[in-house]
Amino acid sequence: MIKQGSLERSLGYNLKRTQHRLRRRMDEALKSCGLSTAQNAVLAALMAQPDMTNADLANAAFITPQSMQSVLAGLETAGYVVRRQDDHHKRRQLARLTPSGEELALQGRAAIVQVEEALAKALAPLSEDEALALLYRLQKALD
Repeated sequence: MIKQGSLERSLGYNLKRTQHRLRRRMDEALKSCGLSTAQNAVLAALMAQPDMTNADLANAAFITPQSMQSVLAGLETAGYVVRRQDDHHKRRQLARLTPSGEELALQGRAAIVQVEEALAKALAPLSEDEALALLYRLQKALD
């Protein structure tokens, strides 16, 4: 019998466990592309919205702005990302994908398809829309 108040009955603990397993599976899937999960998050974010700042990308990848600086520098050195000074805010730099960065972003997306499919399959009897609505409610409750 599971005791009331045990970790197995904790929503927060189980969300974190799920997130940890998701991260491990994504890391494994992205190895074939030579990407980390943070790098893939940057590429995906820039594919969806070019000209993002370091802070915006750090938020999208769930890492600190300091860590993002090193992720971006690596992607820039490899030729996947270019940065330019923001015309309106001279202290900010805006990042965007190069053509080879766009190709790598698509490879990263393809690499995690099976992970996403495993999640979608595990949702039954909920639909993806219902599961997303539940996740959004949980996120809003924590804001």
